[in-house]
Amino acid sequence: MTTSAFPSRIEDAIRAAVLNLTASVSATERFHRFLDLFSTVTGNKACALLRYQDGVLLPVALRGLSAEVMGRGFRPDEHPRFAAIIASREPVRFAADDPRPDPYDGLLADDPGRKLPVHACLGCSLYSEDTLLGVLSADALQANAFEGVDTCVFKVFAAIATVALRHEAYIVMLEALARHRGQVAAELVTEALERSQPLPGLGSAMQALNREMEIVAPSDLTVLLTGETGVGKEVLARILHSRSNRAGQVLVHVNCAALPESLAESELFGHTRGAFTGAASERMGKFELAAGGTLFLDEVGELPLGIQAKLLRAVQFGEIQRVGSDRSLRVDVRIIAATNRLLAEEVKAGRFRADLYHRLSVYPLQVPPLRQRPEDIPVLAGHFLEISRVRLGLRQLSMSPATLRLLCGYDWPGNVRELEHVVLRGALRAAATRDEPVVVHPADLDGLDTVMARTQPGQPAATLTHATDDFQRQLIRDRLEAHGGNWAETARSLGLDRGNLHRLARRLGLKGELPG
Repeated sequence: MTTSAFPSRIEDAIRAAVLNLTASVSATERFHRFLDLFSTVTGNKACALLRYQDGVLLPVALRGLSAEVMGRGFRPDEHPRFAAIIASREPVRFAADDPRPDPYDGLLADDPGRKLPVHACLGCSLYSEDTLLGVLSADALQANAFEGVDTCVFKVFAAIATVALRHEAYIVMLEALARHRGQVAAELVTEALERSQPLPGLGSAMQALNREMEIVAPSDLTVLLTGETGVGKEVLARILHSRSNRAGQVLVHVNCAALPESLAESELFGHTRGAFTGAASERMGKFELAAGGTLFLDEVGELPLGIQAKLLRAVQFGEIQRVGSDRSLRVDVRIIAATNRLLAEEVKAGRFRADLYHRLSVYPLQVPPLRQRPEDIPVLAGHFLEISRVRLGLRQLSMSPATLRLLCGYDWPGNVRELEHVVLRGALRAAATRDEPVVVHPADLDGLDTVMARTQPGQPAATLTHATDDFQRQLIRDRLEAHGGNWAETARSLGLDRGNLHRLARRLGLKGELPG
């Protein structure tokens, strides 16, 4: 049977101080409770817990000191007693006649005239290994106030204070990380909403795709986006995430085509320390980073077969295993994948696993190329033109009718991405050579004017609204003629409600010249 080195009252106080570390209270309340126990055991008149930050000691909690101390910062090089405390790993006791001024002289509470002198002063530096976290100080009015207190008592309370400060630092860090993740998620959602504006378009193809997205977005079903390069699969993935129940969580983007085969497994699933040469520390993979949110696997068809087997387990069971670990981890992740490859053909050729293909294509969405939806070109061009106006700081930026006809007559092998770049470059060229109002002409569009035989030189410039109206007017004429003057069939082919088509035709001045 062992006997404690401390009297029972001190032992009880130390036990209470330790248990206080895990109390379900605020950090401020925890620190105040600690100082109460510290004061009871040591008999000090005033005590303080200070955090060391950026070269300054900042009060965290006080007892027996004026409230104004909380607003002060103490630089050790300006306060010799604090400098001496920091320089020692042992509690420092200052003699009553020590010539170094006490930093709390005149700052005791319940001292209206500020006449009570401090005669006993003691301080403990709070180090976590070699990192200075702060200082615990105690003061009393009697010169011999601390003579009966064993140095071990101060050491124990200093150790508890060190743990408390370190615990608070971790909490602050975690809260900051949580806020950061929340802000990142909010930014991604905002970006998705901003970039979603040109997608619906006028055409029935994009309207049908938008309806499918509305259906699947709120669910946790795995979505496979397919389509040619540049059709906007990444934008659609962001919109799906922004419309889902996980919109407040993070969306993690992985470009599978950019993953070296030797590092792909580590990037996706993480690794342990020493798992391979260069693995100096453990690392979370993209699946863990996306926990609770959405993981977007872009260009998933480029993954090597060896990684596909491990990805199948993660998609099917929600289980991953870090490289170098024999322990499985469960992750709650919604998967959205995208590819420009025909995965069914890749499966037949043996380049893609059939079981993974079926797991990824639970809800497939095909994004049509831009050449199959020419009615969307004016809307997209207008959107990119407005982006150009804002970026270039212009008040007015428009496109001539000839330019719009040129854009609508091109087959856009690079799809929406190519259209965006052509419009941005054209706007930059036009703005560099003309005063406002700036108008983009066919000659500004990377030589595309050579493929448009219908361009009429010398045609006066018009606003984008006028150019769009001209295009819509001609499109309705052509569709109505193709459907033998049947407005209902024409409306269906344009993806519009019949009533909306009649109102649009009336606004464009077509009702008088067309049948029906």
